[in-house]
Amino acid sequence: MGKDAPSPPPAPDYVGAAKAQGVENLEAARATAKLGNPNVYSPYGNQTVTYDGDIPTVTQTLTPQAQETLNAQQRVQTSLANLGQQGVQTAQNVMGTPFQFGGPSVQTALDTSQIAKMPVNAGTTGQEAIMSRLEPSLARNRVSTETQLINQGLRPGSEAYNNAINLLGQQENDARTQAVMQGLGLDISSNAQGFNQALQGGQFGNVAQQQALAQAISSRQMPLNEITALMSGSQIQNPQFGAYQGANVQAAPIANATAQQGQYAQNLYNQQAATANAQNAGLFQLGGSALGAYGMMNAAPLMLSDRRLKSNIKRIGTHKLGIGIYEYDIMGRHEIGVMAQEVEKVMPEAIGRHHTGYMMVDYGRING
Repeated sequence: MGKDAPSPPPAPDYVGAAKAQGVENLEAARATAKLGNPNVYSPYGNQTVTYDGDIPTVTQTLTPQAQETLNAQQRVQTSLANLGQQGVQTAQNVMGTPFQFGGPSVQTALDTSQIAKMPVNAGTTGQEAIMSRLEPSLARNRVSTETQLINQGLRPGSEAYNNAINLLGQQENDARTQAVMQGLGLDISSNAQGFNQALQGGQFGNVAQQQALAQAISSRQMPLNEITALMSGSQIQNPQFGAYQGANVQAAPIANATAQQGQYAQNLYNQQAATANAQNAGLFQLGGSALGAYGMMNAAPLMLSDRRLKSNIKRIGTHKLGIGIYEYDIMGRHEIGVMAQEVEKVMPEAIGRHHTGYMMVDYGRING
């Protein structure tokens, strides 16, 4: 028969590979924990890591000086906490009382009773003061002018006298008008000054009210601020050690390698099977053309007779050369003949080689 076909590769043990992968993952995790968490020895103390199975225990030990500092900080913290607890009672008393403000009220109106009055007619305030001095002067000037006109020979009722008197009246009116305007300006200035003083007094009262309100709010918040300051000042500053952490260590990819090995074996098997099939096809073609014309052992001068190609071999006689005569199956046929390996020992010149490497026998020579 032809060349034996290769045996198919066994199926990969995926379950076993998965279990092995799990073991590798666990070992990698353990290695990660150990590599990433070394023991630390610092000027402040020591930090050591021990394992109970896979459970880590981190132990921190301070130096004597650092431990004494920590103890002192804890004592201060306890004292401040006690003070804070006392402040809580004070804060509860303050917060339990509704906020009340007893300071000055906000001034929403101005007291204008003392402000200088605005002039409303010609005989009030600043105008009155100016006119009280102007009128006597005007009266004296009128008497003097009339006397002077008469002394000049001008009589009342004459045109010259009347013109002089009219001019005097115009001058008196101008003087009175000027006095009125001056008095009005004085009255407005006094009124504005009084209003501004009253306004400033109102603003002063409001500022005082705001200051009193801020002081009352500050007094209410003071206990809370004191508690906050006490608690924030009682925080302990511990020496800093590195936190427990890990570094990734990749496990051996057993599962993936198993799958790749299985695929490689399958590919190799496919290649070997294809090669064997090609070789067997060539042998069957050659054997079929040779044995098709000759059925007996002396019927062909040169035939494939390699023992490696035969199966179901049974010896049925002895050849005259002293070698065996056999019946067997070869190339899908049941035949009778000799073994090339036996012929080679007694008559090597009767042996030929096929291009595939299998031995052939020249039956004409061994039977001649």
